[in-house]
Amino acid sequence: MTALRLLAASLAATTLCIAQEAPPTLPGAELLAFTLDETRAQTLAKLGSPIHTGSFGPGYWSWFYQVGMSDEDFSHTLLFRSSDGKLVSITRAFDPEVNVDHLFPKEETEMRYWPDEKSPQFKARVRKLGGNRLLVAMGSAEGQKCGQLLLIRLDAVPTFFAWLEARAQSAR
Repeated sequence: MTALRLLAASLAATTLCIAQEAPPTLPGAELLAFTLDETRAQTLAKLGSPIHTGSFGPGYWSWFYQVGMSDEDFSHTLLFRSSDGKLVSITRAFDPEVNVDHLFPKEETEMRYWPDEKSPQFKARVRKLGGNRLLVAMGSAEGQKCGQLLLIRLDAVPTFFAWLEARAQSAR
């Protein structure tokens, strides 16, 4: 009987330690764990199987995940190069929209406007991260909620988001 009590106490202590060590996850923070050098195999090991895959034009393959979203929406869209199988970008959708200010410190963040700052029709917050990565909060300024967060390789910006490219290049 004593061994059983000891085992129960040990399990309770372990459970408490695990619960205390696991900080709450802030919206979008999971993207920062990606280097964008991951291959499809490495990503599969990290995230599991996507619920849908497909070609994304010549030279790219996309994977779709559905975490906490409605039946019609994807929470995560991953884009891989077909040539080497490496991750190019991750788009994180939020429904409902969330505040992502915690990912965009003022001193590391710039605003971008499409088609330009003089006549903006769309805005985005941009933060250059290490490792050839750019974090983008689409349609969002400080204090505003965001519906789409993008982590993309800097060298892929001209291909997919030319309107972000000029300033992103100068940030290198």
